[in-house]
Amino acid sequence: MTISNRPARTRAPILALALAAGSAGLMAAMAPLSAVHAQAATTEARRFDIPAGPLTAALNRFAVAADLALSGNGALTDGKSSPGLQGRFTVGEGLERLLDGTGLGYRLTDGGVVITEGGDSATLAPIEIEGAAAYDENAGAADRAGSITITPAELERRNPATVKQVFAGEAGVSVGGAIPLSQKVYVNGVEETQLAVSIDGARQNNKVFHHAGTNIIDPSLLKLARVDPGVAPADAGPGALGGSIAYETVDVDDVLSEGRRAGGFASAAFDSNSGRLGTGVAAYGRAGDFEGLGYLNRVSGDDYEDGDGSEVPGTESDMLSYLLKSGYQRDGHRIELSAERVLDDANRPFRANIGDLIGREDPDVRRYELERQNFTLGYSTVDAGGLWDPEAVLGFGRTRIDVPEPFGSIGETSSVSGNLRNRFHFGLGTLTAGVDFFADEASYRDPATAELREEADNVGVFAQARLNPLARLAVSLGARFDRERFTGVDGSGIDNDGVSGNIAATIQATDWLALNAGYSDVFGGVRLAENYILNPEWEYGDIDGVRAASYRAGFEAKAGGFSLEGGIFESDFTDARDESYSEGPTLTTDFKSEGYRLATGYQWGPGFARLSYADTEVTLNGLPADSYSSQYLGTPLGRIIALEVGHQFATLPLTLGGTVDAALENTDPVDAGGQALEAYEVLNVYAEYRAALAQSLVLRVEANNVFDEAYADRATYGQEFDTVRPLAEPGRSFLLMAKLTF
Repeated sequence: MTISNRPARTRAPILALALAAGSAGLMAAMAPLSAVHAQAATTEARRFDIPAGPLTAALNRFAVAADLALSGNGALTDGKSSPGLQGRFTVGEGLERLLDGTGLGYRLTDGGVVITEGGDSATLAPIEIEGAAAYDENAGAADRAGSITITPAELERRNPATVKQVFAGEAGVSVGGAIPLSQKVYVNGVEETQLAVSIDGARQNNKVFHHAGTNIIDPSLLKLARVDPGVAPADAGPGALGGSIAYETVDVDDVLSEGRRAGGFASAAFDSNSGRLGTGVAAYGRAGDFEGLGYLNRVSGDDYEDGDGSEVPGTESDMLSYLLKSGYQRDGHRIELSAERVLDDANRPFRANIGDLIGREDPDVRRYELERQNFTLGYSTVDAGGLWDPEAVLGFGRTRIDVPEPFGSIGETSSVSGNLRNRFHFGLGTLTAGVDFFADEASYRDPATAELREEADNVGVFAQARLNPLARLAVSLGARFDRERFTGVDGSGIDNDGVSGNIAATIQATDWLALNAGYSDVFGGVRLAENYILNPEWEYGDIDGVRAASYRAGFEAKAGGFSLEGGIFESDFTDARDESYSEGPTLTTDFKSEGYRLATGYQWGPGFARLSYADTEVTLNGLPADSYSSQYLGTPLGRIIALEVGHQFATLPLTLGGTVDAALENTDPVDAGGQALEAYEVLNVYAEYRAALAQSLVLRVEANNVFDEAYADRATYGQEFDTVRPLAEPGRSFLLMAKLTF
């Protein structure tokens, strides 16, 4: 069960207006603002700088600036425009101007503001839906047109036990590997190692072993995940070749009820398939300008059974994770310290991402000991505007994988990183500019091998402008320059530098149709090799830094409660490092991912349905790729379908919903000399009940893989090889969960 149950109220509004029908926003039962807070927020004059344009986007920006809960039926604002808002106004004054000429009104309540039809209450019961604007200060910018934002409400609804479930319902994001240790995230077919990945703003360098995953995260620690597929802005960080992924862990503001000084919760979840039991406990509070949060989660269980009823060796649960956060905020300045750690120590398949190699006599399982930790220190300003809105983050992350048998192998990666930036606010939009750095290391050792190490040090400068030059036009353009020093296992050094650029635009062609496009050309330097193939005999010559050119183009149409969106994409990598233990460290290859996506949805007052489809093809040096030859670059996904449905009853504290995860047969690997990837369809459903006692008790039941499908997720390694038995997903299971907040 995700720890987050309400969004931040200090650095972001408690709630943004319902996004357009069928978009990523979903239902969340949110605690109301106190009457005192609501009164202060609605009578205080604030400065607003909101350009003319679509009403939904304008109201979302208003909610961010006003720090208010804003609710209403999303269909009311579809197809309507706003004249914008510039100057200092109270909430009432600002809303009157924003809604001028739309035929809509508003109603002030103790819980915030409700947008109404014709000045009266909405004809459909207003549903409170989180929008990306509540958590992303750049929501609505042109570079966010293709972004996927998983909000706290979505995390709470999906109740993820693994990263795969974090992105349930998103066809453009696939997660292969059935156990947390082996899971890898693919965005438009590109592996996460080719994206700029951060946790709480700190860069992640977690590639260790090709039989293990990369960024092993306990989803119960998360409050937010944002994916920028393909084209990422310059301020996403260095190395955003195939885009970026930003994870954020929960803060005190996300869990502490309004008006309370302290609180906590306890949760327990039991899964019937493996007997997995997860227990979590948290305590948090605020004293004056100080705040603190502590969270501990323990998950244990046996091996699960696949859809054929066979036990899958090495799939037991044995994970311990914790999150500690402290903060100090005063006079518009905020300092935050975070420590997060995940431990996974259990028997895993001999090759952790493979069920078995047919014809080999290896043991079924062996021990894998994983430790990942992340520490950040951050400074930011609160509700800043004008030309001074700085932010600074200093981070350290480390991942270590010990494989005691048969060689006593230890692989470890780490990254020290930091960035300092300022956001300049002016009439046409914003400009974010700054500097960042990282110092990455990858090492390997065992009792018979002296420590081997590769290092990469990088310093970059960047700027990203997000502009609204016209009422119906948003433009984002940015650039960065990076200089890298790479050091090989023999101590030899290689210097590389490069310029990266990006541009994106969104045009509101009509009140119901928006067009968007983006392009980037990114320098990625020399990527560190996998720890477990570092070779003391390697000799280094010149290695060109990898570059990736990406583009996307698409549309978004909304009318009433319906939505339709789609687009094409391509990411073309040149000189991607493809090192080999026996053939040397300087090999490079070219890699391409291309395809298209479609999504449609409908939103009714208390519910929604959204269907998405993605068709992705990957090639290596112009030829069809397989999951072996394209390791650390991408994987052949083919055609993926994702459906998500949810409904909240107006008269009962009950929510019903579910997801469908499906993949059509993919014959692309046949052209690469392998076998076709089989189709599958998986249905998951849930029911969640919130007790009336201040919504402090949540009871949930899930039925996952309802039809007991025997399958491996499309992004799981090795399915195209007849010598590989892929790691199967769990068969039918039932989950019972209870969470008590006090």
